[in-house]
Amino acid sequence: MAELASIGEGDCVLVHGASGAVGSQVVQLALHRGAQVIGTANPRNLEAVRALGAVAVAYGDGLLDRVRTAAPDGVDAALDTAGTDEAIDVSLAVVQDRTRIVTITAFGRAADEGFRSAGGGNNESAARRKEARMPLLELAGSVITVTLAGTFPLAEAATAHRELQTHHPRGKYVLVP
Repeated sequence: MAELASIGEGDCVLVHGASGAVGSQVVQLALHRGAQVIGTANPRNLEAVRALGAVAVAYGDGLLDRVRTAAPDGVDAALDTAGTDEAIDVSLAVVQDRTRIVTITAFGRAADEGFRSAGGGNNESAARRKEARMPLLELAGSVITVTLAGTFPLAEAATAHRELQTHHPRGKYVLVP
């Protein structure tokens, strides 16, 4: 996502869903590239966003005003891992160059409103993920840390899958032999 939005030194980047498993990695990558990051999250997860090094902003009513307060000089790019209408509406309101807005979930809105999407299972997305895999692995453990929500024995994979369907954990589940 950071590559698609051309995130670099000195940019102000808005990351929606910054406390989630994907969002927290996006925050870390943007910070590694020298950007200032504003991360949106549920109020109960704001401290986790701050711990990553981002300015934490609660989503919900008044989000646009809170983002503008956190970024008085403007927002250069927005990376959406949440896919809510609120996230997309705020991104469109604060980022002038739509090529610097990227979503991993709001594919329909991206197509309709002229901003970028990553993922969705198409060939271009698969090629992009393959190309990014090794550089990301090289950053794992030093620049990027992954939050674990829990571990399950491999024999309990079905239990882990059911739990993922019942709530959205902050982090990844890992299956262990």
